[in-house]
Amino acid sequence: MKSTILLLLLMGLCTIVGAQTDTTRAKRTTKAPARTSDGAPSTPNPIQVVDPVVDPGSFMMMRRIDNRYEGVQGTPYFLNDWVIGRIDMMNGQQYDKVPIKYDAHNQNLVLRRDTSRDSIIVYPNYVKQFVLRADDGAEWLFRRYPMVKVNDNDLKNGYFIVLYEGKTSLLKRVSKTFKKADYKDPYSTNVRYDTYKNDFAYYLLRPDNTLTKVKKMGKKTLFDALNDKGANFEAFAMQEKLDFKSDTDFVRVVKYYDSL
Repeated sequence: MKSTILLLLLMGLCTIVGAQTDTTRAKRTTKAPARTSDGAPSTPNPIQVVDPVVDPGSFMMMRRIDNRYEGVQGTPYFLNDWVIGRIDMMNGQQYDKVPIKYDAHNQNLVLRRDTSRDSIIVYPNYVKQFVLRADDGAEWLFRRYPMVKVNDNDLKNGYFIVLYEGKTSLLKRVSKTFKKADYKDPYSTNVRYDTYKNDFAYYLLRPDNTLTKVKKMGKKTLFDALNDKGANFEAFAMQEKLDFKSDTDFVRVVKYYDSL
């Protein structure tokens, strides 16, 4: 009799323990994918569902699957990786050795906060300039010129790479153009991926704060933009053996112009 009672007590204890939740284990939750207002998933799907068709043999509704989409080529950022840089604010405050990126597509400086690992856009009106430093030692100084005499607010509020700073400064504006994939229509270009491409524009900043765009930057267009002093740029280019395949050669011409 005692054995029977003991056995019943042990079985009851096992039942109670087995019913308790293991609070030491992480709770496993399943989240539904984020959806847009029309109910579709917000994350892109490389497999796209196209027009429904009816199987004449079974009278079942089916869907043809279009798996030609190949994703995105390129990046909206000037440098795709986070780099350590410096931000100089308009009020004189400086933030050095901070992780930053430049979103060239949207013309935004992005700062990563290490404490939470999230990122924020730094409002451009508070920024004077910032420096990106790559792992290989390369540096790029981006600066705003809100005082320039132009009617384009994008230029007044935007960032330029400072290639050369003198009486006449040579600036480079970096942006990214975005083009969607085009392969669905019968007369499409059959490009199966979205694309980000570099788009560069060069400007001369004069002492009076006028900003002149050098159209289709090259030897001739740069010489034409600097022709007010009657300089013999052709002779200078030949003497210095400039091939105008890099920004360095453009800088040397502007420096020469400033020396006249």
